[in-house]
Amino acid sequence: MNETGPFLDHRWSTLPPRGAPIKQRRPASVLVPLALVAVLWLLGHPTLAIIVAAVAFTITVACAVSSELRTRIDRIMGLVGRWVGRFLTFVLLGIVQLLIFAPVALWSRLTRSDPLDVSSHSDQISQWLARSAQKRPLHQRPYTDEKYRHPSSGNAARPGSLRWIRGLLGGLVLLLTADIALGSLLSSFDGDDTSPADDHVVFGFEPTAQEALRIQPGSDELMSHLTRAGIGNFDPFTGWRFGPGVTYESSVVNIVDGVRQTRMPAVDGERAEVWFFGGSTLYGSGQSDMATIPSVLVALLDDADTPINAVNFGHPAYANWQQVQLLAQELSAGTRPPPDVVVFYDGFNDLTLQTHFGVHEAPTHLFFGIPQEEPAADESVAATIRAWWADHSAVALAAGRVADLFDDEPGVQVADIDAVPIEVIDPVAAADAALKIHRQGVDHVRSLARGYGFETLFFWQPYLYTKSSLTPAEQELVGLVGYDTDVWLPMTERVRARLAPPVIDLSEVLDSVPSSVYWDFVHTNEHGAAVIAAAIEPHLRQALS
Repeated sequence: MNETGPFLDHRWSTLPPRGAPIKQRRPASVLVPLALVAVLWLLGHPTLAIIVAAVAFTITVACAVSSELRTRIDRIMGLVGRWVGRFLTFVLLGIVQLLIFAPVALWSRLTRSDPLDVSSHSDQISQWLARSAQKRPLHQRPYTDEKYRHPSSGNAARPGSLRWIRGLLGGLVLLLTADIALGSLLSSFDGDDTSPADDHVVFGFEPTAQEALRIQPGSDELMSHLTRAGIGNFDPFTGWRFGPGVTYESSVVNIVDGVRQTRMPAVDGERAEVWFFGGSTLYGSGQSDMATIPSVLVALLDDADTPINAVNFGHPAYANWQQVQLLAQELSAGTRPPPDVVVFYDGFNDLTLQTHFGVHEAPTHLFFGIPQEEPAADESVAATIRAWWADHSAVALAAGRVADLFDDEPGVQVADIDAVPIEVIDPVAAADAALKIHRQGVDHVRSLARGYGFETLFFWQPYLYTKSSLTPAEQELVGLVGYDTDVWLPMTERVRARLAPPVIDLSEVLDSVPSSVYWDFVHTNEHGAAVIAAAIEPHLRQALS
């Protein structure tokens, strides 16, 4: 029987004509790399963003040119995706297992409690449940219907009603873990970690690689602790200082109540109070507590049967006027025994300011132009956690980058050697301006000395260009960026020619030292500090007599 009709007139054995191939649209293959490039760029990683963009562009072009190559790339990407997925699953779930499930399981075992049993009661004496007279559907799972498990508690929750809460909490934990993991990974590319290996970056080079510190035992540990100790906190008068209460403890660098610790006198008898002021060279950048200039002077004066209590007020990067301000603060505070002698050891930072910011006759400091904020009080635990999250969260880092894009506030230029090109500095004018500011500080200190009744000593410090004979290692430091000989040599000659009493010139005290003592342009190792202290000792002993 041959039946035909609109629904039967079709030969199933006949294949329909093959149409044109449908081009697969794969927007994800383009959008995902673009999104990744945008995120990397916003997080401040332009190099990584450019690399990702270049790789994505190359793969896209290759796939468009060759379908066979596209197939191979798809297979490779699928394989990579599977292994990356397994790896991320292992890492993320491993973190969740270690940080959440393991502690909860341990706590449950120790307390013999079930934290997920939200309906349990401490007064429950039996697990048997009273049969409910109410009608209910048959059990869907091989455990009791918790809806009527404890009628007296009023808990009418079915077993699955809390599932969404658990799923939500689990999802939040996974998202937070991924956020912190990605943020920490991206932060590591910026070198945000202040690991001991990176401590020396503040000097612009590796100090312990210099011969002067290589020959000094324990210099790696010393320089690491010096960097960690910092330069102090905000101060409205001096810019920064180790204020009262500031403490740092280690085996080689100790700061107590805002001052670097010094050697205690070993000789009995009445002890004179001697206050020392200066920059990082007096503070002891390159020396342990017992080898700073003040500590060596304590030992030398012990040998001369003239014991002193030395107070090291040296501060990193201080110029003369900051030292004078600090002296005035300490005198007016009256929290320490008054000094019998006040010693100033400086000069280099005053000259550096002239080459950094151009010739000027008004006092300033090396961090001029950097906004300082008063440090807040001790933060709460919640504030500490928020601050840590802000430093390690990919979301927070991205939000900060986006905010920076719309921030029209002018950027802050850190005061550095490029603030003014050193080529434009007039060395004679710079020397005269530095000496003028220094003399104003000297005059102010002498005025304070007359009012408070103490003796004063002022020493102009040596540095690399004042040493007549340099070792080969020290010769390599000549011409460091910002210390061009065309400016510093004539400026040094001008200063030394115009230095006048009461300032004592120590520029040549290291000339006779045959070994390397400078590990940069001005800082010395412990041997250099000992030689300088020996040159100061006769003047200090005379002032104490």
